[in-house]
Parts: sequence; structure tokens; C-alpha cells
Amino acid sequence: MLILRGAPALSAFRHGKLLEQLARKVPAVTGLYAEFAHFAEVSGVLNADEEQVLARLLKYGPSVPVQEP
Repeated sequence: MLILRGAPALSAFRHGKLLEQLARKVPAVTGLYAEFAHFAEVSGVLNADEEQVLARLLKYGPSVPVQEP
């Protein structure tokens, strides 16, 4: 089972509204983030071509920021 990160799940407008509502109820909350996740059941290790096809199929919406360790 491959678990792959997807695009952000909230538009900027929806993110702002949700954060505002949440912060009113829980003042300690200063941020939130939501993204889609993809689960791919595979029968074995994917080769490079298969990985590229899967990556292209799952590329949509805004890009996910990469967090450095």
C-alpha cells in the first residue's frame, strides 16, 4: 500500500474562514492545514515509468509545500 500526499484540501478563502471559526472556539489554535491523501494498493514495487504515471495522475490543484527536516 502506497500512501501519497495530495493537494491542499482547503482554498485560501475556506482556510481563513475555518481558522477564524476554530480560533474563536479554541483560542490557542493559531493555524491549521488539511490535504488530501491517496492510497494506492499495488501488487509489487513500481518501476520508474509506473511511478511517473501515478505521479501525473495524482498531480492536481496547488502544490504541497515541502517541509525541510
